[in-house]
Amino acid sequence: MLKLGLRSVLAHRLRFVLCTVAVLLGIGFVSGAMIFTDTLSAALKKNFAGSTADLTVTTAPGPNDPGTEDGRTATLTSDIAHRIATVPGVASADAQLLLPGIEILGKDGKPIENYGLQAYAASWPHDQAGAPFTVVQGKPPWGQGQVSLDQTTARREGYELGQEVKIVTPAKSVTATLTAITTPALAGEAAGAPLVAFDPASAQLLLLGKAGWTSIAVSVQPGQDHEAVRQAVANELGSGPYTVRTAAQVSADGKNALDDVFGGFSTVLILFAALALFVGAFLIVNTFAMVVAQRSRELAMLRAIGASRSQVTGTVLAEAVVIGAVGSTAGLVLGIAVAGGIQLFYQTLDLAIPSANLQIGAATVIASYVLGIGITLAAAYPAARRAGKLPPVAAMREDHTVPERSLVVRLVLGGFLLLMALMLIAIALAARGLPGTVLLAFGAALTLLGIVLISPLISRYAVRWLMAPFGRRAPVTLGRRNAERNPRRTSATASALMISLALVSGLVVIAASAKASVDKGISDAIGTAEFVVVNEGGGGFSPQVGDRIAAVPGIAGVHRIRQLPARAGKTPVAVSGVSDDTLKGPITVAVDEGSVDRLGQGEVVVPRNLANELKLSVGGKLELTTTSGTRSLPVGAVIATNRQVDAVLVSLGTFAEIGGPGTDRTLYVDVAEGTDLGQVRQAVLDRLTDYPSLLVRDQQAYAAGERAPINAILGVVGALLGLAILIALLGIVNTLALGVVERTREIGLLRAIGMDGPQLRRMLQVESIAIAVLGALLGLVIGVLFGSMVQKVMSDDGLAVLDIPVLQLLLAVLVAAAVGVLAAIWPSRRAARLDVLRAISTE
Repeated sequence: MLKLGLRSVLAHRLRFVLCTVAVLLGIGFVSGAMIFTDTLSAALKKNFAGSTADLTVTTAPGPNDPGTEDGRTATLTSDIAHRIATVPGVASADAQLLLPGIEILGKDGKPIENYGLQAYAASWPHDQAGAPFTVVQGKPPWGQGQVSLDQTTARREGYELGQEVKIVTPAKSVTATLTAITTPALAGEAAGAPLVAFDPASAQLLLLGKAGWTSIAVSVQPGQDHEAVRQAVANELGSGPYTVRTAAQVSADGKNALDDVFGGFSTVLILFAALALFVGAFLIVNTFAMVVAQRSRELAMLRAIGASRSQVTGTVLAEAVVIGAVGSTAGLVLGIAVAGGIQLFYQTLDLAIPSANLQIGAATVIASYVLGIGITLAAAYPAARRAGKLPPVAAMREDHTVPERSLVVRLVLGGFLLLMALMLIAIALAARGLPGTVLLAFGAALTLLGIVLISPLISRYAVRWLMAPFGRRAPVTLGRRNAERNPRRTSATASALMISLALVSGLVVIAASAKASVDKGISDAIGTAEFVVVNEGGGGFSPQVGDRIAAVPGIAGVHRIRQLPARAGKTPVAVSGVSDDTLKGPITVAVDEGSVDRLGQGEVVVPRNLANELKLSVGGKLELTTTSGTRSLPVGAVIATNRQVDAVLVSLGTFAEIGGPGTDRTLYVDVAEGTDLGQVRQAVLDRLTDYPSLLVRDQQAYAAGERAPINAILGVVGALLGLAILIALLGIVNTLALGVVERTREIGLLRAIGMDGPQLRRMLQVESIAIAVLGALLGLVIGVLFGSMVQKVMSDDGLAVLDIPVLQLLLAVLVAAAVGVLAAIWPSRRAARLDVLRAISTE
């Protein structure tokens, strides 16, 4: 049976290639993601080994504790280091400072490109043995006028010892002489990132403006058990907000930090793989259904000469195994190329990412073959099972075909799934928020499956309606009837495109609504402020910036917003410190209850969506936990959800009391009436030449910046659309090509009675367009419907405006029609070249 299956594959190479490509694409993305992840993991393990102190003490939060913007706070003191040094088994305890949020400027005065990594600043260690980096050349920096720089950044930017380097820190902008070149940090959160270092006193002054450390590197005495010493240090520190980690734990955390930055590639690859495999499965199902129908007499002959049902079924499944195995092998090779391409991309950017040979593990190989062969077998099994049921007598009849099952079962099951989807949708609309969105996702999945099941019934009428504008000429009528003749085949081919476009169009509606919501939220929320000042990298910046802007002639006021992550019970929340009167002009808020004036009395203001989630009202208490401890703060007001201040709001005084950083996140700038805005903006920019990454934007430019992440998502959606169109094109080509083989005699008779080549091509083009447009319209309707419902469910959580980009969606339909035309080119040419006499004599 395996030999027969192999011979069948070799005899029908086109069918084999098209099915193999569908498997190849999916497995290529899966294996590429796994190989890249394994390679990065192996490289990190190699470079992290032995690169950290024996023990590290930080205020880094645990899984249920809050953290600061950078995941830690500089609240450790030198006294704590002295206490740790007295613990039995400890050889030394070195207090260190390491924080992100700094900017390294190139020789052109512009911030260097970090390619998604934050730049870090550190204090020069007292004990080099426990330092996260080592010296390559030079001597330790001393004073604010000296600094070290990691060798990757120095090489890329052309810096050498003795040259001046400009650095913008959270406290101020400094120009320092490069006295040392170091390796990048090899472990921890700064692993692989650009890194500068100052002497300890200068680092505290420039990074914090006060005394404090972020970690203490502990060396364990030789022969001591590291875990026992770790526990002793933890006991000495007591129940404070301290975390004591071994070198292995720090290395693991560093790996996770880099995974967060570079693991996005793996996520995107898995998303593409899921789409490719899911849609490709429809292509395989359709192909094997047609193949069994065409070979019914041949398969029945096997039964007639003694083959059992299971042997006939096995013959068809053997073809599926060959296709799955070859597709998985080719996909694995493609995955290796994809992973190698990503690695080469990072090396081209000269990033300090640890490198290693590509890791092709057994798990990757096994997963590739299990997925590839498993999905191909699952898709081919229904057709193989029908083949096994062919009666031997069918071999004696020329007109025998594989009997089609009744559509009743499909209609009943599809209707049931659609009813379940309606129930989930109703519950989702009532639940709203994130839970409602999750329910909608399940509802969308059930809807797609339900439509797939009932689509044979839909296709019969939809194709007739869609083709009505093309008239009733003979090629059009024949093409339409060909699509109507086998509704299962038509619907299965259209379903591949339907599912892809449903996903893409839903994401397009959500993204367009998000962009419209951003615009409306900014126009509604920003009141008197003419300018908004933000950091291009999204981080905080020195309070000196606000002071400089306030001193510019024509500036009526500067309003500050600072931010700190925290937890309300077990719920992660953002806390924003706002300056006086910020909520009465620069930012417009609608007060549902209470008064925002209570901010000055140490009370908090909570947005309505958060108040509902936490069950808070005016007069209640909010238990707010930060790294400085837990505080019970009274609720002074509840405001309508506002994009600009979607956080727990406190005054700047309260913000400092709960441990918030002294850096600003956003500045809202009021300009005096009658002042030329262009001149004032230029004057502000002139005052901020030391801070080149700061952006001074009007409301329109600020809105455009807020839309940028959404545009990036749309880029991924566009790539998904391209992949979906490619697979759908393969599916339609396959269906038409096999249809030509199946209808060889029919085509020969049409040619014999006078149909010419152009008419034949037009007939197949009509059939192809009908399939493509049917799938596109079904997908667009479902996608727009669920995208609109997601907006409604999330209307209180920032997605306040529904925007359906009609032109883009109509363009998608036109693209689908063009795909139909393209897909018909090769099969129609092949049909036109058939020898009429041979075609007529084909059985």
